[in-house]
Amino acid sequence: MTEVERKHKKKDKKKDKKKDKTKKSGVRTKFLLESLRQDYYTLQDENQKLREIIVDRIPGAADAIFTECCPPRKKVNSIDELAQMSNMTIQEEDEDEDDDE
Repeated sequence: MTEVERKHKKKDKKKDKKKDKTKKSGVRTKFLLESLRQDYYTLQDENQKLREIIVDRIPGAADAIFTECCPPRKKVNSIDELAQMSNMTIQEEDEDEDDDE
């Protein structure tokens, strides 16, 4: 095997390792993102239930409690909308994108 072939083989091996590492990172990111989405919706449901309990049990003070404890904020419908409000970008990569390189 010549020096050029060896360098080429080494370069290809390094490229393959980088590709595998990128793919694994994308999978981890997707898993984390899905986990955060699930947590967001679970907490949103729990928050709504707690608000309903407060309104049911102490209706006269509910508005005062919400005003004091929960400053007005824009209601968001999804975690993606929340991310946009926070100037974050959530991008989900297709696993096929890695194959294009």
